[in-house]
Amino acid sequence: MNLTRRRLLVAAGGCAAAAAAPLAIAQAYPNRPLTIVVPYPPGASTDQVARLVQQRMQPDVGVPVVVDNRGGANGNVGAAYVAKSPPDGYRILLATQPIVTINPYVYKSIGFDPNKELTPITCGVNAVVCIAVHPSLPVNNIAELIAYGKAHPGELNFGTAGAGSPQHVGGLLFAQRAGFEWTHVPYRGGGPMVTDLLAGNIKAGIVTLSAVKNYQSEGKLKILAIGETKRFPGAPNLPTIAETVPGFDLTTWLGFFGPGGLPPDIVQFLAHHIEVALNDREVSRKLLDSALPVRAEGPAALAQLVASDQAAYQKIIRERNITTD
Repeated sequence: MNLTRRRLLVAAGGCAAAAAAPLAIAQAYPNRPLTIVVPYPPGASTDQVARLVQQRMQPDVGVPVVVDNRGGANGNVGAAYVAKSPPDGYRILLATQPIVTINPYVYKSIGFDPNKELTPITCGVNAVVCIAVHPSLPVNNIAELIAYGKAHPGELNFGTAGAGSPQHVGGLLFAQRAGFEWTHVPYRGGGPMVTDLLAGNIKAGIVTLSAVKNYQSEGKLKILAIGETKRFPGAPNLPTIAETVPGFDLTTWLGFFGPGGLPPDIVQFLAHHIEVALNDREVSRKLLDSALPVRAEGPAALAQLVASDQAAYQKIIRERNITTD
């Protein structure tokens, strides 16, 4: 439904504010189509989330909601497009975690400042990440993997979807916390990495659970643990890395952002309707089946999440001199 003409007096502040019925702004909004910009080609998890939200959100906001795929430069192209847009609420970015927490530190320039030119709207989903190994590697859990790494220095490698990815940086953080070394093998995407892992060309990989979960049941891979802080309801028998390395968190996520300077009343309106869409029973079921549990927590929670992840990733990126340039 459109917002009415009364001015919102209080800024949106988090889940509770976003969950409340949207308040009013100075002029009717929205009165033309809303665009969710996905900074990757069609088919990725971001695209799936965006289209589920689009379909559920459109009837409620009263105007068309379209998805615009603008891939390039590991998400930087699409993100910059939204960052440089007018702060009027008609362009929304569905960003992956690295766009705002890793890319600023591994690229010489990403074309925008995520802290000044993007406005957090709401968290979207987590993308459950796991450590999977080839059956030939004689380990069956995280403790055994750590022990193997310590007993075979310089021998163990791990593949990821690319240099500077959350899996890359998270894998280094994991080894640092666990007290062993392993060698990173970057690929151009998760698909090629999984292919090499299945063939035994690499012995371990850090990858989204959805990409490998079927291979475990077929005996082609062993999934040792997931990166979430709590066990994932979609695979409750899989332990977390934190059960062996206390406090470790390799959670990756997708979040919704607007351009910098987006008025608080529009932030609240968008957060409310996005969260309603994500929490729809059918939408959340489909996302859970894809190992994308809903995390609709509002603008304040997303801002805090960005800040904490930036601090953690920036430190190890600088220590290890990780770069994509």
